[in-house]
Amino acid sequence: MVTILTLWILTWYTNSTNVNRASSNSNPSTIAPEVETDTEVVMLFPNNPSESENLTMCEILRATENFSEANIIDCGSYSLVYKATLANGSKLAIKKLLGDFDTTKSNLKAAVEAVSKYQHENLVSLQGYCVYNGSWLLIHPFMENGSLDFWLHEKAGGASQLDWPTRLKIAKGASCGLAYIQQTSTKPQPVLLNFKSSKILLNENFEPRLSDLGLSQLVLANESAEFATEHFSSTNSDVPANDMHGLVSTLREDVYSFGVVILELLTGKRPVEVYEPKMSRELVNWVRQMKSQEKEDQVFDPLLRGKGFEDQMLQVLDLACMCVHQNVLVRPTIGEIVDKLKNVGTMSQ
Repeated sequence: MVTILTLWILTWYTNSTNVNRASSNSNPSTIAPEVETDTEVVMLFPNNPSESENLTMCEILRATENFSEANIIDCGSYSLVYKATLANGSKLAIKKLLGDFDTTKSNLKAAVEAVSKYQHENLVSLQGYCVYNGSWLLIHPFMENGSLDFWLHEKAGGASQLDWPTRLKIAKGASCGLAYIQQTSTKPQPVLLNFKSSKILLNENFEPRLSDLGLSQLVLANESAEFATEHFSSTNSDVPANDMHGLVSTLREDVYSFGVVILELLTGKRPVEVYEPKMSRELVNWVRQMKSQEKEDQVFDPLLRGKGFEDQMLQVLDLACMCVHQNVLVRPTIGEIVDKLKNVGTMSQ
């Protein structure tokens, strides 16, 4: 009896110790002792807000709860993005790069510093960076409303909160951001790989900001042209395969991708709708078919119909169809797109 009781006590003590140890190890607020006093200052650029001056690695770890999974707000092939809440209540987005980014490459540092020079109201700015435990960390402002893709396709009831004036504002702002990328005289020329609705982030007022500019530059600086071309071509199913001519997509290919985003705004549908069993429908082909049957009014998101904006939506639909035209030379330039969108809604309907 004594032996059994002794074994039970030992078993209870061992299990209790393991649970406490696991709880301690999994506590996201626990920071390693050597980091508690880490006052290493993150490299911040002049465009960073005053509330994040002299940001340290210890503050980033606390703000992300030691890069807790609970704070992941986005993930991709090359990065995880964490929400960071600083002690003063302000928020940042910390992009932690994944994969083999060589932290010793001087061209990577040069690429990051070049991105900090790209300043436009419709771009997500790069406010700073650092290298921690062999990983690159990019510091961005936090976009309160997440991505356009999330609101249109993921968030329950999200699309119903995007009325036509809001969607038109997003299209106009995104076109201005894309125009800056294509037309800026800042060197080196900025690059945005695989443009799509998930790369359009929205602030608290649903004003759009194009993201991943810094990540694109780093990928180009770090990877071989063959690798990056293969990766980004294969993941961008919305752009016809015969439109891919090397690593950096051409200006007209960006226009095609932008046209797909406009169609998403107009229809509320994904670029590719998947049905069971193993059936799918491409948005561009469906819209072309509906237009050929003179059923344009039926492509619009039911949430937008009957609100008095049909004429505006038809104008934007015509523009979107030009953007995704099969003949590359027929597609408008980004400057023409900006001008046409500016005129939508400015005249009496």
